[in-house]
Formats: sequence, structure tokens, C-alpha cells
Amino acid sequence: MKLFKYEGYEVRVAPEALNLRPFKKIWDRDKTKQKETAFQEMAFLYFYCDPRSDYQYIVDDEDRMQAVKEGIGFPDSWKPDAVIQSAISFYGSFDSSAGVLLKAAARAVKRIQETLDELKPEDIKSLRDYMSAVKLVPEVAAMIQEAEKALNTEEEYGEARGSIEKGMFEDGLDEVADYLEGR
Repeated sequence: MKLFKYEGYEVRVAPEALNLRPFKKIWDRDKTKQKETAFQEMAFLYFYCDPRSDYQYIVDDEDRMQAVKEGIGFPDSWKPDAVIQSAISFYGSFDSSAGVLLKAAARAVKRIQETLDELKPEDIKSLRDYMSAVKLVPEVAAMIQEAEKALNTEEEYGEARGSIEKGMFEDGLDEVADYLEGR
């Protein structure tokens, strides 16, 4: 989700984020002019939920929540209320396929670490198989990101940047022949 961005030592909230009900509720309930509480809670959401957050290396949700609370400066007694819980669920629903895979890879790495801590000689073969699967995740994630990028590009066949039409043979004769033959 690109509605939140960490920049210049602060979390910036895109104006369009406030059009989404869970984030608007956080904003509207802070009646102060500076909206410090709202910004602090939005920062919590970013650091806790966003795959770009530096806290995502913490796989366990409870551990990550505690670390983010401490990092932001929330008191130990602070707990996410229903509004924040709703925003967490909503934020999590925007995970890309690549993000889902990367989270799964992080959980797998944690399991490997735990397995290594308790490794016995008879477990070595299953560990190798598991690690081989984990090695494939970055490659698969890159392929998914490329597919998502291609899906999101706005350029269509026959158009160039700046709304300038391409010339008839600008793509080359092979592509024109393929197009005419329906390949």
C-alpha cells in the first residue's frame, strides 16, 4: 500500500488515505489541531503492517507490536482498540502477492532458525529440502513483482509516452506481421 510512506524521519500520510473509512476514523477522532495522536497511530500502522517497514523482520505479531509500541513511544499499557484493529485488518488486506510470499519466507526463515537451534543429525535431509524451497522465494517474488508491474502499466499497444501515436512500422515488421496473423 502506498498511502503511507516513511520519509524524512516521519511517516507521511497521503491525502487519499483519509478517504478510506478505517484511516478516516483515526483522523476524525483526534480533535486536536495538530493531529499528533492521529499521526502517531498512523505511524504505528505503517511500522506494524507495511512490508516496507523496518520492523517486518520481526515475524511474531505480538513481538513486532511491542517493538513498534516502544519505538513510537506508546506507553506499555497501550493496546490497539477496535478502531486500530479495524485499520490493521484493512491495511493487511492490501498485501501484494509478492508481499505475501515475502512474509511466508520470513516465517520459514524463523522456523529454520528454530530448527537449527534444535538440530539433530537425523533432521539434516528435511532441513536441506526446506532451505532449497526458501532459496526460490526471492526469484518467485521478483517474477510476481514484474507481473504486477506489467499489469499496472498504463501504456497500451500502439501508444507512446506523451500521447504521441507510434508510426506504422515503429515496432518493426516482425511484430506487425505477428499482430496481423493473430500470434
